[in-house]
Amino acid sequence: MAACAVAVPQSDGSYLFGLYPTDFDVSTCQYVVLSSTDISGSLLMMSANDGAVYSAAIVAVWIGAWVFKMLIKTLRGDTNDSDD
Repeated sequence: MAACAVAVPQSDGSYLFGLYPTDFDVSTCQYVVLSSTDISGSLLMMSANDGAVYSAAIVAVWIGAWVFKMLIKTLRGDTNDSDD
């Protein structure tokens, strides 16, 4: 469950953070502090194997777009060697 935090400036220039776990409207908070259950589905918490799968999918889309581009270029009869 998310909690609101407020930064209170101290006389030495540092900040003291106060948590308000009973404040449920996180849109009005200065800072939002998340628990581990809140970020369990986050992309930052993926495993290396998940990252490799996502990377392979992105590369496959890039390759597919390039192949489609070359196919269209061939069908149009474009003999210009420069990449548009």
